[in-house]
Amino acid sequence: MARIIRSMPALALVAAAVLIFAAGRAAAKVPDYHPSTFTVTGEVKCQDCTKNWNAYAYNARPIPGSVVGITCVDDRGRVVYHGSDATDGQGVFNIEVPSKAANGGDIAASRCLVRLASSGDAGCAVYTDFNGGRSGQKPSQLTHLSPDKATYAVGPYYYTLPRCDVKDDDSACTTSY
Repeated sequence: MARIIRSMPALALVAAAVLIFAAGRAAAKVPDYHPSTFTVTGEVKCQDCTKNWNAYAYNARPIPGSVVGITCVDDRGRVVYHGSDATDGQGVFNIEVPSKAANGGDIAASRCLVRLASSGDAGCAVYTDFNGGRSGQKPSQLTHLSPDKATYAVGPYYYTLPRCDVKDDDSACTTSY
């Protein structure tokens, strides 16, 4: 019995070594994804405030021909990439961004801003800031990852009609006590 108890630490040491070896082999099989490009995709729509609430909130119509831009900076804040794409017939855009800048540095999606550039409908061309459409949104929702490509979803972004434009009024937001 004493002999079995003395061999328990040695058995535990052997078991730990086997587990470490097995974990190392499993980790070696995990692919190392470094896609050469990433894509940012989303939609551009028109919200009509003259409709009832459900139509305004949930049935915005797509705006074909709208332009969405992306600007990426390096770790020093210098612009290293700028691109854009026009929306298709369903109001969908797909901006493909290289993972390497012209200067050889990496382009990270987290250092990019996507924003509305122009509306494809002159009658619905007032910028809104829903989902950062006017101020910019960082691509952060990874929807697809493969060895050669990563895809991020942003938006949807919205324009509205001129009569629906609400001017920013700082005095309306102040409260005195």
